[in-house]
Amino acid sequence: MDLQSPLYFNGVDVGTGAYLFPPTSADELGRRLGRAAPADPQHADHLADLRARVDAHATGHYGIKPGLDANDLAQAGWAAVFPAVRPDTAEAARQDAIAEALQPLLALRSAQASAHDGRLFKIYRGPDGYRPGESKQRFLARLGAGPGPADPVKVPYYLLLVASPEELPFFVQYQLDVQYAVGRLHFDEVAEYAAYARSVVAAETGGLQLARELAMFAVNNPDDPATQLSSKHLVAPLADLLAAHAPDWTIRRHEGEAASKATLGRLLGGDATPALLFTASHGAGFSRGDPRQRAHQGALICQDWPGPAQWREPLPQDFYFAGDDLRADARPHGLVMFNFACYGAGTPMYDDYGQRAASSARTPIADAAFLAALPRRLLAHPNGGALATIGHVERAWGCSFLWPGSGKKTGSNAQLAVFEGAMRELLRGARVGAALECFNERYAELASDLSGELEEIGYGRQYDPRELADMWTANNDARAFAILGDPAVRLPLAPAGEPARRVPLPAIAVDSPTTEAAQEFTLSDAAPEPIEEAQPAVRTLRDALEQAVRSLGDLEVRTFVTADSKAIVTAGREQLPALAELRIVTRIGPGGDVDTLVPGDGKALDAELVRLHLELAKQAQAQRGELLQALLAALRAGSAG
Repeated sequence: MDLQSPLYFNGVDVGTGAYLFPPTSADELGRRLGRAAPADPQHADHLADLRARVDAHATGHYGIKPGLDANDLAQAGWAAVFPAVRPDTAEAARQDAIAEALQPLLALRSAQASAHDGRLFKIYRGPDGYRPGESKQRFLARLGAGPGPADPVKVPYYLLLVASPEELPFFVQYQLDVQYAVGRLHFDEVAEYAAYARSVVAAETGGLQLARELAMFAVNNPDDPATQLSSKHLVAPLADLLAAHAPDWTIRRHEGEAASKATLGRLLGGDATPALLFTASHGAGFSRGDPRQRAHQGALICQDWPGPAQWREPLPQDFYFAGDDLRADARPHGLVMFNFACYGAGTPMYDDYGQRAASSARTPIADAAFLAALPRRLLAHPNGGALATIGHVERAWGCSFLWPGSGKKTGSNAQLAVFEGAMRELLRGARVGAALECFNERYAELASDLSGELEEIGYGRQYDPRELADMWTANNDARAFAILGDPAVRLPLAPAGEPARRVPLPAIAVDSPTTEAAQEFTLSDAAPEPIEEAQPAVRTLRDALEQAVRSLGDLEVRTFVTADSKAIVTAGREQLPALAELRIVTRIGPGGDVDTLVPGDGKALDAELVRLHLELAKQAQAQRGELLQALLAALRAGSAG
């Protein structure tokens, strides 16, 4: 490919049918980069971190402190990071509800990370949460951590960001990812957090065992160089490489005409759902202000699109798979999905790359940053959701895995080696965040090289436009991969040669506030089995779990009615009795006993109010049952270890 050959980038504008980023030559792109400002790190400190990681790569693993096993939470640690909010506000009340909904997952991770050292599980909320406008360096400094490999005693290695990208920006996530294994959760409804927590706990403690199946979904649209490149030079060779190293896995390829929207529906919770799904396609893009942007941006454009030559008008939804295409009866439980597509994980408010590649100012592409709808729907599916998805924030640069010389220190097909490394780690059962460390190492190397090159160009050095374009696209590609979901999850695989085993999620009764889970699982069930006293770590775990079970106390669900909803929104929980009328109370004891109190004032109870109250009680009791099951499972796991 010469300097004047057009370069094609992933992403299609659904509203026009044209490419999101027009094809351009390496010469043109390289000269634009060379004319831009000397260096473009988000922060000078971030660039220093990247260069430190490059220096450390030769001597050992940079992500976590040497000598620690990143796949053992008892050594690596785990933490949830919430945005800092002011107490007694609507935001604080919502955060309380989210934390309560995540409690089964938090309890499980606490037991796993605290098996040897109680300091390795943390929840950063309130004054310890992420503060608006804070840099990564200032945030970590407040917590007692600094540059260099992650020391889990100071800040745990696995970080789950429970925040929208408006509350905790994408660029801070990128920066944290240089040192830590970072994932993110953000849903519109509190119930979706509960659904995700239930899925993870059930996958790790309920005996879920998926068949060792990898699906490779490669779109190859007619007359479309971008998907032809990814199909031929990414998916096909990657599948061959993985087959050679994972003989106990079944690798199914869905390429060309087989990469249809109907096929993708079967892979996402249908009858062909694998344990691990890798897709390469265009991502759907929408202009700012389009009412479909939040719901469909990052949707996967399938083989159904006839390609740019035959289709020169807006794309119908028949051509792409969006979040609302996921069926209500889908069963994606346990799935991990890896997408190579524009906006597959999320969309920033501003075009991160336009400032250097095409214009002199950042261009707003959305009214606010947001996560893609398809992975959010997968993670929170009520039938049991996916455990994690990996995808791009902003554009995916399809040519970066192919171009030779992407960076000064690596050879041909270096990006493909990174994909191979991450996928091999996932196949062998590594935790998702640890598996993606090779992308972080690649990003650190490329960003360090690119920044140095741009700085030299700013002082008049002559440069090769092709080499600069190579480095820039590969850097952007490696940087923008993000994990949605808990970064500590791993594929729940059946042992080699054994059949898959799917387990139902904890059932919820429909005829009583008491759930079936609570009726079958009481406090006596949570009593620990005999454990040898000679195991100090297990004994510590047992004591912690027993204390947690004793502290649960009664669970109380209260339903109020009021004519002044505005006052209630900003009220704290203790203020509710003075501002609203209490109509129904249900109190559930740790042993599963239930007391429901209704007013004796002669007022008729509204049927819809009763239905709502009972549903809330069911949800609360289900979460209590899941929490107890998670604690018991963690104790038994510690005993077995």
